Amino acid sequence: MTDGDRDPSQEREQVGDEMSSRLASRFDDTDKEEPSDSDEQSKSEKSSKSSKPSKTEQTGKREQKSVKDRPSVLMYLPEELHSDLDIRFDELNAQYKREHGEALEKNRDYYPAVIKAGLEGEDIKEVLDL
Repeated sequence: MTDGDRDPSQEREQVGDEMSSRLASRFDDTDKEEPSDSDEQSKSEKSSKSSKPSKTEQTGKREQKSVKDRPSVLMYLPEELHSDLDIRFDELNAQYKREHGEALEKNRDYYPAVIKAGLEGEDIKEVLDL
């Protein structure tokens, strides 16, 4: 079979494979100097090099799963609401730091609490254990 006789579905699959490969290399967080036998080996090597405990190890009773493992939601908010959301985060973060000795994280702690409080009719301070 010549290139002119190639099945269109095979061409799409090949283009898709090439695109996936390019995206994987673009977003690959492994160093090029490290051996890349497997992603698991590379990740474990990187974590063993770091002497500082990861954020998920430091969180105590907060959820241990990385936010990058969660599904994401893109929201388009009016400017005023976005501003209010940021100001409220700063206020709650200051209170949380005083009471718990550590800062809130917007994506791991604050945004889910805002959504939960809104959906379940709870006070956000209760959701954040304030």
